[in-house]
Amino acid sequence: MKILTKKWAVLYEQIKFIYRLKEFDSKKQNYNEICKKSKEDYLFSVESDKELKNVVSGTCLIEELYKAQIERNKNVLYSLPQKVIENLTDANSIILGYVNKKDKDFLTSYGARLIKENERLSHKANKITETAQDFLPEEFVLDDCVGEIVLNEYVRGNDYYINVDGKIICVQNYEILERDNFKINLWEEDNPLSLWTALIAGELHFVKEDCYELHLLLIDGDKYENIKYWYFTLKGTNVKMI
Repeated sequence: MKILTKKWAVLYEQIKFIYRLKEFDSKKQNYNEICKKSKEDYLFSVESDKELKNVVSGTCLIEELYKAQIERNKNVLYSLPQKVIENLTDANSIILGYVNKKDKDFLTSYGARLIKENERLSHKANKITETAQDFLPEEFVLDDCVGEIVLNEYVRGNDYYINVDGKIICVQNYEILERDNFKINLWEEDNPLSLWTALIAGELHFVKEDCYELHLLLIDGDKYENIKYWYFTLKGTNVKMI
């Protein structure tokens, strides 16, 4: 990836985390009460998801999934710059998904700066992609596939195909320029704990006549939503949707 890199993805995760935090009154609620509330919130979310509830009810999976969520929160929090973490008054509650007013004000201000940087990079990548799309002989909108589950990939002759939520991208006369060591997980639609792979970001670059580069940033997750990001870049004479 040239612009929407794994570093951009980390910014994206930090923004989501900051703005999902729930404010609490530190004068009325102590840490033990926040621990209880955090667990109750998670149990309620499971109860609200009928498919997930049917799978995890009566098992130890609920506890494991909750612990995995807290671990993800911790990882995202400590991916923030050290100077940001040092300004927080209650990091432990933040890991549980709750934030006091002082920390919320500070993180919201910091998050606003992250949003501006994230949007700047996204706008730059979008402009490059839109320009490249204008050179293609057929209409192609990469953004239609971003954020969707990747179903499979295959090669026919000299052409590469990747199926993203039923929309198939074809790179003609393809050459792989970069591919991290990943494989696409086969999504099981009726399994709420299925492994999954999604397209989180993409860029299309026009190199010269009959030469395009398709830069993809893929994301993998398992039932505990352990997240990994992968680079995948291809070059071809044409990129189209079939």
